[in-house]
Amino acid sequence: MFCQNCGKKIEGGDLFCPFCGAKQQQVNPSENGGASFTAGSQKLTRKGLGIAVICVLIVIVLALVLIGSLCTGGPKQVVKEYYQAIEKCDAKKLLDTVPKDYLKEVMDEKDLTKRELLKEVQAYLDKYYSGYDDIKVSITDQEKLDRDDFSDYFDFDLEEDADLEIKKAVQFDLKVRYQSDEGKQTEKEEFIVFRYENGWYSMDVVFLVAMSAYL
Repeated sequence: MFCQNCGKKIEGGDLFCPFCGAKQQQVNPSENGGASFTAGSQKLTRKGLGIAVICVLIVIVLALVLIGSLCTGGPKQVVKEYYQAIEKCDAKKLLDTVPKDYLKEVMDEKDLTKRELLKEVQAYLDKYYSGYDDIKVSITDQEKLDRDDFSDYFDFDLEEDADLEIKKAVQFDLKVRYQSDEGKQTEKEEFIVFRYENGWYSMDVVFLVAMSAYL
């Protein structure tokens, strides 16, 4: 230990410094060490708590982003869901890629219930798409469409004085590989996806629903 007055090294049991004569205040090592350890633990605890809070916030933000993306979907997700529905001939899944407002307009105009419309779409799929299996899709190119490019596609009315207001649209160039009765096939296709309100939807399914209900 060292003298508390002059700082010179002295024996641990000395009550007075042999160099300057100053009285040494005795400190219980266990108490001193315990106090230091406790203080250090408190600092570490606060630091760990802060890191934990930050981690929780990051997880929450990531979860919200993921939930948002799953709820609204993206343009590429619509492409994936469309061809999955086509391969399985799943009318219910296919109708998820069409705005509900448009489906309501079709049902009102043709005096159909949702179940009846679903039945019409299912019959159309079974007739024209049941021979397609093992569909694999790759995107070769994409471009954002200007309003003038896609305005002609969306000329149907949803209500008396309301149109389907499209804010954005994307055209994908696709390479579609599939198995049919004639063997393995590869085709190039254009696929238009549009944004309506908070979701992305398929233009192809809009046409498919129209063909199912009106023909």
